Amino acid sequence: MATSVPLPLFDGGTQNKGGAGLRQRVFVFVILALGLLAAGFVLNNHLRAAREKKAMAGYAALMAAEELSVAQVAAYLDEHINAVSKEKAATMVLGLEAVQQANLAWWQQRYEDEELQMNLIEIYGGQWSPQGIIERAQARVGNGKLQELLQETIENGYKVETAEGQYFPVIDYTFYRRYHAAVPPEMAAYLELMAVESEQPPAKDAALVIGWDEILRRAANQERFLRTYGTPARGGEAGDGQGQGYGYRTVIAQAVRELFKRYLRFALYGCDNTPLFDYWTKEMNPKARRAYEEYLSQADDGEFSAQIKGYLNVLAENDYRLTPAVEAYREKVLSAW
Repeated sequence: MATSVPLPLFDGGTQNKGGAGLRQRVFVFVILALGLLAAGFVLNNHLRAAREKKAMAGYAALMAAEELSVAQVAAYLDEHINAVSKEKAATMVLGLEAVQQANLAWWQQRYEDEELQMNLIEIYGGQWSPQGIIERAQARVGNGKLQELLQETIENGYKVETAEGQYFPVIDYTFYRRYHAAVPPEMAAYLELMAVESEQPPAKDAALVIGWDEILRRAANQERFLRTYGTPARGGEAGDGQGQGYGYRTVIAQAVRELFKRYLRFALYGCDNTPLFDYWTKEMNPKARRAYEEYLSQADDGEFSAQIKGYLNVLAENDYRLTPAVEAYREKVLSAW
């Protein structure tokens, strides 16, 4: 009788062949999936580039128009700014700002009407409030043309300011906050610096209307902007830190530099009606001195802080009075910028 041989529980060779086949199928699937992902990525980039090209072409055509309102440009940006890169969005926003600046004189002429000025005296209030002034124009003046003008002013990104008894429009940089998320951080920071200025101007009627501490704080923020974003405080092409220059950075660096120089003059001289030194005694304003000392107790290591520290050192050596030595120091600092 033949002896039976027990069969193996499984065929190792068959299993190995099956495992190899499975691994091959998984490998093919992974390759196909990666290929589809890559193709989708390429297609998405192509479509995004096409949308950006179309948006920028439309923007260029719009900006080439002979007569162009701020509202028209803003409407285009609102619709298309998210279709372009942050750098190109910054260029578009600067174009909007340029249109605002170019149209500002015309807008100010519209406010020179004597009857309009009298109506604004009645409804303006303590400070600018878009909603408030429209409501007061409707309730107290009942002048449809005035309401229309004020609404158009707001829609074009202006606000009404007052100085020396006159009312006139200026650029309202809070209008640009809608674009902060679409532009690079340095552009958003620039717009916010300018918004601080439009919300509360530093001087009116040749007098400071903000405190000495605020003058120093704003100047320090402006100089910090120039340092933070790789934009040299004294000229030079701005870049992204990787050897790539962007035109918008040069523009905003120059604008902030000019703003900083204005504040540096405030810090060193004051204003005609708010001088840093008494015209008769030549003594430093005591409130300013306290503000400067407090500022230096917590200031950063920026160049502006170093210059204010040097200024106070010279002042201490001259009994905090305006002397030829103090005059020479502040002229040297100002000319360096």
